[in-house]
Formats: sequence, structure tokens, C-alpha cells
Amino acid sequence: MNFVKNHDKYELLPVSSERAFPAAPFPRKYVHCVIDNLRDAVQAVYALRAAGYDARNIHVMACWDFVEAVEQRYQQQSHLSKILSSLIAFFDEGFGEVYLHEARRGHHILAVRLSRYEQMEQVRDLLSSHSAHLIKYVDTWTVADLLPSQDENI
Repeated sequence: MNFVKNHDKYELLPVSSERAFPAAPFPRKYVHCVIDNLRDAVQAVYALRAAGYDARNIHVMACWDFVEAVEQRYQQQSHLSKILSSLIAFFDEGFGEVYLHEARRGHHILAVRLSRYEQMEQVRDLLSSHSAHLIKYVDTWTVADLLPSQDENI
């Protein structure tokens, strides 16, 4: 567990918030989302843990950590890597840019690694119930929007 500074106070997170992305194959086989309020992100993590998801597969990046990690990764890339990243961004519809924009607005990023494809709906529903939005599943060659289930819209 880590302490994360939140506007001059510290909150205990059930998972870490780092200024670096998790090791490869991140972000593949993950459900990613944006949660505006850090308190909602913490509650989402507790719900995921209660549903049996391992803390090692749950990553919360506070907005300031996410922005710093993206900027750090970009600075470390070679010229060729930057060109390839731009090409990939074209195909994934700006997936990374959307999350960077949200982080710059002060919103937090939560990612959950799935061990089975069948977990996708459960994770989406858990995250949706904790005010998550821009929920996406990222795999090796796909980025898919995960819309809230029809039951939640009734």
C-alpha cells in the first residue's frame, strides 16, 4: 500500500500509484478507465479486491503520476519510436492521448489486468458503479470501448 498526496493530505491506497508504467505487457489485456475523484478510485479498487482481483493486477495512477509517466516515456523514446508511437496512435484512435488529456484535467487512471476475457463485463460493471468513464479494453491488436450494460440504463 502507498500513500498518495491528495491536495495537501494523504490517503492510503490499497494499491500503488507510481510515476512509471507497470512492466510489459502493460497496457495489453487490461481494462482501463478514468475516474474523476480519487476517493471513487479507491472505492473501485476495494470493490475489485472484494470480487477476487489480485492487487498486483490493479493499477491506479493519480493524475499527476500519469502525466509524469507519459512525459518521461516520451522523452526516453528515440526518434523512430516516436514516429511508430504516432502511427500506432492513429490506429488506436488516440487511446493514450484521451487518457493523457483526462489526467491533465485532474482525473485519475485505473487499469485492471484480466486473467480471462470473460472477466471483462464484471470489471466494466464494477468500475461503472464507481463513476468510471472512458472504459476500454486494450489487447494486443485492439482497443474496444466498454459501454455500460443495458441493465444500468434502465
